[in-house]
Amino acid sequence: MSIWALTFVASTALAALGFVVVAIVWLKKLRETLSVMLGETAGQQVRTAQRFGETIARMQQQQQLYEQRLQTLTEANLRMRQDLNHLAGKVEPAENETPPSSGSRLLH
Repeated sequence: MSIWALTFVASTALAALGFVVVAIVWLKKLRETLSVMLGETAGQQVRTAQRFGETIARMQQQQQLYEQRLQTLTEANLRMRQDLNHLAGKVEPAENETPPSSGSRLLH
């Protein structure tokens, strides 16, 4: 083999070896970059999930508070209706017993 062919083969092999080394270094760097990016993204998703969980917990507490208030209002409404019915029951017989006055009680 001539020296030129040997030089060509050696330079081609050296270039191929250099290309492989650069590709390996580039792939390692890419893998590190992707690992960092995926780690950051996973961390953000975990933080977002935690915030969602906290928000849902606060909303559930508010819902329970509103349910308690609604229950209290419902009970108060029931008591007031019972009281009104009781008073109406007392007022009706009293109105039937007293004769209507000549204008002393006008309702508008």
